Amino acid sequence: MAAKRGDLGYEEIMALFRQEYGSPQLSKVDPDLYQKMGSYVRSLRKENEREIATNPSSQTSMMLSDQLKKASDKAKRIYELRQRKIALLALRKVAGDNPETGNLTPDELVLYSSLVSVLGAHRDSNADIEGSGPRFSNPKDIVRLSETVEPEAGEEEKPSSVKTDDAKPLVLVRVLEDVPTFAGVDKDYTLRKEDLIALPKGIADALASHGKIRVIESP
Repeated sequence: MAAKRGDLGYEEIMALFRQEYGSPQLSKVDPDLYQKMGSYVRSLRKENEREIATNPSSQTSMMLSDQLKKASDKAKRIYELRQRKIALLALRKVAGDNPETGNLTPDELVLYSSLVSVLGAHRDSNADIEGSGPRFSNPKDIVRLSETVEPEAGEEEKPSSVKTDDAKPLVLVRVLEDVPTFAGVDKDYTLRKEDLIALPKGIADALASHGKIRVIESP
């Protein structure tokens, strides 16, 4: 049985969970933490399945099954713990603080930027508590250009347009490299190389700063 796969294994996941659980601060982690945790769990699952097929009642099989269950659970808990801490950082930023974000992974930085953008818009639109009510509207769904309807024969093709929120417009971008699924405020996002897609400006800015996308058109 392999103790480690790549440079992240069972003991590293357990140790990181204890560290995140026991501290209000975000731990410094590998920028590819989530991809590596996923790779480890998948590898462990395959190893467990091979062992079960060979000798389902062996001690090794039972050990692998136990490690798989614990590693999968703790990896999810690590994500949840870090997600809550990131939300608190975003609230502090909107309140005027300047929290330290150096321990965020690139994926987490996208989430943080998106949260700050939406929370800031909500704060601004509801600043007048005695006004006629909230003016904040829910973020629009992203629009993939590949999903637009093709014009019928003989019908003049109309220029594509990007719907924008009054406060936070969408930005048309080209994806330069695959981006693993990450959590936004309103949905999960998965970007593939060469996609043409409209993204909320906060997310687009964060991805552009890491060289993941190139802005084609912005309001």
